[in-house]
Amino acid sequence: MQIKSTSVLAKTQADGAQTVSLTQFDCAKLHQFQVTTNLTPAAGTLTVAVKTPGAATYKDLPWTIDLTALATTAVFQFYGFAESFQFTPTGFDADKTYTVYVCTGDKGIY
Repeated sequence: MQIKSTSVLAKTQADGAQTVSLTQFDCAKLHQFQVTTNLTPAAGTLTVAVKTPGAATYKDLPWTIDLTALATTAVFQFYGFAESFQFTPTGFDADKTYTVYVCTGDKGIY
């Protein structure tokens, strides 16, 4: 079994949308995101979008992460094929940072 692990480290609202590419792991179906903030923000959400292998655009997932409700760390999972994920903060405190750790299993585990 192989796991691809990648991350978006210490980003602010001003950094805009961040993309994580899965490259050869795009045949995997289980993806886990751990989201942390350096301090609990007063405001902010994080939209997660997926780009399916072969697709031209990203599609927002049907849930948004409330960064104020994390108590600094939370774990989320997505089941399905993905070429890459995009994380977009909205209304996030300018003086705070967020980090997203992404773990994806390879096609050998299914």
